[in-house]
Amino acid sequence: MSERGLVVHHGSLSTIETALADATTAITTQIDELLEQVETLTPGWDETSDSHAAHLEHQQKLRDGVQKLTEALDQVKAKLATYREDAREIEVENVAIVN
Repeated sequence: MSERGLVVHHGSLSTIETALADATTAITTQIDELLEQVETLTPGWDETSDSHAAHLEHQQKLRDGVQKLTEALDQVKAKLATYREDAREIEVENVAIVN
């Protein structure tokens, strides 16, 4: 039976890291833009009304959720960077052993 192995492509990990960073930026930007659009569509909303308070509460929950999501994406990106660097170091060591 053959041993299992993992083939790591540095470029692929770098591409994934970049995609995660871009996704974080895109998600944050899109949510901010949508929330700004909502504000422009409700300029006369009585700020003391229950519905406005509920709206603000929902916005905060949305922002909190987006923050948790982007933090998770950042953690994945950081782990990928660690794996990419570890793979590079292992490759250098393996080349040194073969030579």
